[in-house]
Amino acid sequence: MLVVLAFLLATFLPSTSLSPSLHNKQSSVFGNYISHRGQALYAENNDVHNDNDTAATLKSRIFAACAASDRGYAASPSDRRNIEDQLLNLSTLSPLVEPTLGVDEGLSNSPLKACWRLVYTSASDVSTLGASGSSSVGGIYQDARELPVITNVIDLSPRVLQNLPPGRASEALSTVTRIKVQTRARARSPTCVGLTFESVAVSPISTLGLASPSWLPPLKIPLPQLGLDLQRLLFGVSESEDPRDAPNNPGFFDVLYLDDDFLVIKQGGSGGIFAAIKVDGLSS
Repeated sequence: MLVVLAFLLATFLPSTSLSPSLHNKQSSVFGNYISHRGQALYAENNDVHNDNDTAATLKSRIFAACAASDRGYAASPSDRRNIEDQLLNLSTLSPLVEPTLGVDEGLSNSPLKACWRLVYTSASDVSTLGASGSSSVGGIYQDARELPVITNVIDLSPRVLQNLPPGRASEALSTVTRIKVQTRARARSPTCVGLTFESVAVSPISTLGLASPSWLPPLKIPLPQLGLDLQRLLFGVSESEDPRDAPNNPGFFDVLYLDDDFLVIKQGGSGGIFAAIKVDGLSS
């Protein structure tokens, strides 16, 4: 059951490509570009202060709406429209021209290099996890601190224990299982990240209030890897093309918005928008 959930989580980071009109809309707001080797590319915009104020206001509204909808799990259709309209409005104010800079090399100043915690998703393969009768969903993360490796993380707890009131009893019975899906990232374009899924790992974080010993290894399952020639056949591209960049290869995500503490992406495959805030690391 946990491995199945882990595979569902594996889609946390792919994303369907943005339409050309949205890509053009994003580019039009930036004005003249400033390029520096090894540094993030920021847009030069005469109205940068106004944009910053507008972005701050939108982010405040988005955070409030995401909290009220329990990361999207309790969102009504109108809630989703409201949140996603604001996220798309925010995407036109993204300060970075090349958010994927340094992903392949794992540069220390890569804009994506951080641990990101989910605050909203509209992807059905993730949001339906909240409807499980046996498991309660804890933190969901995109851990990109070790680029080009990006690890999708989800913490699960028995739902019956989550119904206990806060206090010593709930702490004493705390039981958390962590699922990690490891991917390897590569920039497909200045705003698109391709992904190769490498492994799924399941490990207990705590059992009935007791932390799992550090020497206990996780249950790790390598995922099958397809050769490039087989991928070319699968995705219908020529020998001169890299099949990992094929338009119909669903293993990717588009960066809609990225600043110092907020990330919005749109995934491939099954689609869906994800919004995440920067955090120091995974919860212990």
